[in-house]
Amino acid sequence: MRTNLAELPSAAAALEHAAAAPADPREEPSVLEQQRQLARAFGRKPEIGFVARFTVLNLIGAALIGATWVEGLLFKPYAADSSGMCYLITALFGWGLVCCLRRDWQSVRWVGNALVYLGMVGTVLGLIITVSDLSADKAETFESFKSIVTSIYIGSGTALYTNLLACIGYLWLGTNAHLLARQEV
Repeated sequence: MRTNLAELPSAAAALEHAAAAPADPREEPSVLEQQRQLARAFGRKPEIGFVARFTVLNLIGAALIGATWVEGLLFKPYAADSSGMCYLITALFGWGLVCCLRRDWQSVRWVGNALVYLGMVGTVLGLIITVSDLSADKAETFESFKSIVTSIYIGSGTALYTNLLACIGYLWLGTNAHLLARQEV
């Protein structure tokens, strides 16, 4: 029952024996054939797993969007933004999600960075809208005061909502990239 360790062939001797003896292709499948068999057996499961993780992760986000809709907050950024930047940010974010699904992480990174810059551009644009309607020449009447407050409201809505949408889009894409591919955006 007990074997003597000295009688067992060493690993080096086994490798030499395997290298010296030509392999019969009928006896052992080639490495490429084994890889093909493994790809056929296990090739679809990681793809299905990725799509499932993507779906679950973004269904959570969709549920949060549904909650903002129920509360009546979903369309406020679009109503307050007179420049259309919120629509541009939303379209760019949608393209970023498509890139996540396609596993194009370089494009996801580009979209995330573009969202940050568009948020800053929206903030500056909102401030420009705010100060462009202000003037020192206006008479000190109640009507001029109302127009000043209105321009401040419109400009600050553009500034804050574009920045808010851009930050939310950046965080959402970053979460997708991190949890699905361990990538940084």
